[in-house]
Amino acid sequence: MKKIYFLFMAAACASVFFDSCSTGEDTDEVSFYFPQYEASDFAGGDFPYLTGWNVVSVCGDERIHKTVPAQEKAVSFVLERNAPCAVLAFPLILCAGKETEFFKPAGCIYPEQRSLSFLHGFSASVLDEFYSHAVLSGTSPEKAVSYARRFNWKKFISVIEQKNSFPSPEVLYNPWLLEKSTVLEGIAAGSFSATYLGMKNVRAVSESEIRTALQKKSLILENSFSVPPGADFALFSKYFPFNITGGEKSFTVKYGVQEEFLCVFYGIQTVRAFVSVTKDGKITLALNSIPI
Repeated sequence: MKKIYFLFMAAACASVFFDSCSTGEDTDEVSFYFPQYEASDFAGGDFPYLTGWNVVSVCGDERIHKTVPAQEKAVSFVLERNAPCAVLAFPLILCAGKETEFFKPAGCIYPEQRSLSFLHGFSASVLDEFYSHAVLSGTSPEKAVSYARRFNWKKFISVIEQKNSFPSPEVLYNPWLLEKSTVLEGIAAGSFSATYLGMKNVRAVSESEIRTALQKKSLILENSFSVPPGADFALFSKYFPFNITGGEKSFTVKYGVQEEFLCVFYGIQTVRAFVSVTKDGKITLALNSIPI
């Protein structure tokens, strides 16, 4: 893992993403509401059945874990008032008769938000890793929380929502394709700007393009996994929102980087699939024969 150097400077407050420091020692019991996850959300295919959520709240060096059944609408934590806290909820799905985590987490940043969303799973993961790097670098938890208070998480959240609301005509916004190490370095050094949240070197890939690649056998089969002739399948992205777009599913991928999918061959088995695209447009689909 690339080391992030933390430069806690008073000058950081000059940035639009940094505010004056505030403190508060009181605590509140806060409920966070899960995003909707239903069969009707998926654009066709054998959607993975939700069994529950693995949830974690992170503030400084404190991590609290809870497992919540799928029928629950919310999860509660006792948190320090006004201290930035990351809350991440990983969906537990039933796949091939086994409970597992696959999708990227839903998340939010307290006190700015109290509803968990898949869009802000990335935002919460940034704060989570910010605290982790701070602790690993020897920064005291109190100092890390104090610095996190000065960062304008509300602005960070707003920019991500703007990017998501007004994507380019060609690609859907996926914050997980951003350079997270660059984002973290910008926050730590006090040099963060909205330009860090713009996607680069990406393109959209439709499910039909992937089907064509499969038909042309432009794929890699691991451990002699064989695709039965005419077998139909559905792909599910690790980034949940891509699975609920209307009409034909389209996924945003980064050039030269393998993106992991859940590949469901109807009536046969579910496997991991890895899609990569070169700048000249060649799509490669790698299927892992080990079932999920």
